[in-house]
Amino acid sequence: MGTQAYTTGAAHELPASMVGEITELPSINPAESSPEPTKSITRLRDLKTSARDQLMMDPRILVVDDKHNPRDYTRAENHDHLEEIKRSIKANTIDGKFGILQPLLIRFDPVRKAAVVVDGECRLRATLELIAEGMEVDSIPTIQVSGDKEEDRLLVAIVANTGKSLSKWELGTAFQRFHNLGWSPEKVAYRTGYNERFISEAMELADAPDDVKEMLSSQAVTPSLALAELRANGAAAVENLKAAAGAAKASGKKGPAKRGKAPAKPQKAAPAPAPAPVKSSGPDIPIGLKMAIMSLMEDVSAEDLNSQEKDAETVVKVSKLLKLASFAITQADLEAVGAKVA
Repeated sequence: MGTQAYTTGAAHELPASMVGEITELPSINPAESSPEPTKSITRLRDLKTSARDQLMMDPRILVVDDKHNPRDYTRAENHDHLEEIKRSIKANTIDGKFGILQPLLIRFDPVRKAAVVVDGECRLRATLELIAEGMEVDSIPTIQVSGDKEEDRLLVAIVANTGKSLSKWELGTAFQRFHNLGWSPEKVAYRTGYNERFISEAMELADAPDDVKEMLSSQAVTPSLALAELRANGAAAVENLKAAAGAAKASGKKGPAKRGKAPAKPQKAAPAPAPAPVKSSGPDIPIGLKMAIMSLMEDVSAEDLNSQEKDAETVVKVSKLLKLASFAITQADLEAVGAKVA
């Protein structure tokens, strides 16, 4: 892994008197974890449970490993963040005490004999810019931590979160590095506290073209819109996102272009109501009986059905048949066979 140098281009070797101070983390003796009963407590140091003290370090000799930090300092949002830190440092510099309130986390590299930043690169960059602008700074507060493994250093950079939060795609860069180190998505989720869906989406955004990252950085578009366009249109997503950002700006609405709501699913047409059954004018007679009566009536000629002759037998038969028919079938059915019912 390369080294980002802030002065001469090479890592500064610590003064011999300082190497011994940060070569190893001090061990903690359980017997010394609480103050002695007879000891007078007059300051906070008397209550300490560890001998790991804050170290005041010259910021010019601190080393930052290349690509250690997933933050992209070429983006405008991070330039603005550095300016905010510089203003805060100036405001909190009182009576000659430099205004960094949160100590940087550093580790000792025995090969280079150098103090390497684990967390706090933004504060270091802001400090060095202030020095370049003429501010006198002798030392800044640091605390030594372990960090022999790259994965441990990367994890600290993500979860320490002592400054501006990393953007989603910047986190995706870190997640990709965990993946390259052999970490499973489940392990990354467990150790960082992010769910697997977020991790997957962040890694997608980390692979996006620089133009898309710039739009995300400037908050011209939202991550959800960028993801939707990248998945749907691939390389064409850049122009689509630029058009969406331009349209959002032209509309006068504040904030980035957002992903539109999914169109509502068409409502299924209600089934047509079943036609109402045609009710017979007569009682509810089984269809089989109706068919039988119609069959009987077809065997009687229209002349006999409407005969006015006084033949007693014919009158009785026809009268009974018509009366039965009037209960079973409609007037229209009777007329179809030529019968008349008074």
